[in-house]
Amino acid sequence: MRKITASRAAMLIALGGVCLLALSACTASPGGTGTPSTSASPAATPGSGIRPGYQDQTALEFSPLIIDALSSQVVPVEGSDGLIYVAYELRVLNSAPRDATITAIETLAGDEGGAVLATVDQARIASNTMLIGGAERNTATIPAGRTAIVVFRDTYPARADVPKTFTHRIHATFAAPKEGAPRLAANYPDQVAQIGGALTTSTDAPLVIGSPVSGTNWFANNGLDPTRLNAHSDVVIPLGGRIVSAETYGIDFMRIDPATMSSDRGDPTQNASYLAFDEPLLAVADGKVVRADTDHPDVAPQVLPDLSVLEDATGNQVVLDLGGGVFATYAHMKQGSATVKVGDTVTKGQEIGRLGNSGNTSEAHLHFQLQRGSLISADNVPWVFDTFESIGALSADQTHIVAPPKPGTRTKEIPVFGSVFSIPAK
Repeated sequence: MRKITASRAAMLIALGGVCLLALSACTASPGGTGTPSTSASPAATPGSGIRPGYQDQTALEFSPLIIDALSSQVVPVEGSDGLIYVAYELRVLNSAPRDATITAIETLAGDEGGAVLATVDQARIASNTMLIGGAERNTATIPAGRTAIVVFRDTYPARADVPKTFTHRIHATFAAPKEGAPRLAANYPDQVAQIGGALTTSTDAPLVIGSPVSGTNWFANNGLDPTRLNAHSDVVIPLGGRIVSAETYGIDFMRIDPATMSSDRGDPTQNASYLAFDEPLLAVADGKVVRADTDHPDVAPQVLPDLSVLEDATGNQVVLDLGGGVFATYAHMKQGSATVKVGDTVTKGQEIGRLGNSGNTSEAHLHFQLQRGSLISADNVPWVFDTFESIGALSADQTHIVAPPKPGTRTKEIPVFGSVFSIPAK
């Protein structure tokens, strides 16, 4: 019997070994409680040449942090805990010839003069930082010339509390110039409070779909999480000449025994012992099959396989074209279980295959997500289930299952990380 733990949950990944950085911002409060930095200059004026959401200057001086968002818009999504989630990523380049340490990040409503909606402190930043181009993590320091990706999973009490536009103030200090540093290194500031990473809140709604599984005691692993990095939020990878957050709204569907938090019964070295293994997988909407891979072997549980080809990470998979430029990916399916082939049309609720343990996976689960292309690397699409029953939630210390914040029938919500839920058979 294998109990779900934080370390085991982190192993269940669809794309591993290429994660860069993630940070979960604290819960936002409408109106904010923080005090804007006195170093912030007035908002940009027409004709100033300053991009909206960034910082105007009253004197010519270096602003060494280059801050931008990976996307220009966010789509709020309601979680099964009743909170509204806003998911996005910032890219922060330290262009100074001196190491920078981020000490705080504030989210501001509107522009740089707006109210502080949320503040992330240095400890949270340090525990969630990873740098592009290396394996460094658990540090708030960005070396000279390096870039970090900061992933936010902000939460708001209600949709009306999400600002139409928002930006960020990043506080950082800089180390003394090292021996041999460029001549102007000393001209860079010792500390900054810089503005950047402006975003707009979209008026679009998340796509409403059915569930890819049915039955009871399903566990949402590596879903949206406002408190910590997980194995989906840190899959921020270089593809197609850009940095892509490849699994923002992805969920690893596992099946557990809520009383023991175990996902298996019997010999944990056998796939058949896992409660989710060989469960039917269902079309979440009407669509057309554009990919159906079925020849990958199911791998041994609790051992991540070697990956010689990145595309093998998803293992056996079915991809459905749902129309409107949206595609649904079902990854890690059981070998030979696909009941559909490329070109087939499917209807919502139709069985398309069976849950397995193929590809880059440590135990039987379904990795499911929506994206803007047939590859898992395409831009993620936010989604919610039409309906499900919320029956439990992972405790704050991740040791047991407790009553969910919003028990009972839920509609047009996404199960967040740690949710235990059931889907009534139709």
